[in-house]
Amino acid sequence: MAKISNVKTGSQTPAEQAVAHATQEFTVTDEAGKTITIRRPGPLAQFRLMEAVGGTNRGYINMCMPLIFVAAINGDGVSPLRTKAEVEALVTRLDEPGLVALSKAVEEHFGEQSPEEDAETIKK
Repeated sequence: MAKISNVKTGSQTPAEQAVAHATQEFTVTDEAGKTITIRRPGPLAQFRLMEAVGGTNRGYINMCMPLIFVAAINGDGVSPLRTKAEVEALVTRLDEPGLVALSKAVEEHFGEQSPEEDAETIKK
């Protein structure tokens, strides 16, 4: 079962709770002082990333996957990644402290994601 946290459940239906959960944003500050806002990306973001970096190198894809969670850096919005140059620019912008903080934040807030569990939550 998906755990829905940080969401007012008052009069929300399970589907509304799942949508609220999916659109939550979290902010993390890296060791260099950058604030990175993350939110769960839609499935299209994963397809775009695969297209941008060429979906052949599984290790490279795994390294890039947390990047699609970045919504803003220091309050400046980050556009969806569509090209390898955009991926590399975001990596450069985040630098090592940002990449470490991003990986930890994605794992902490979205690590237990499961489409099957989300679908079961919506059915209830």
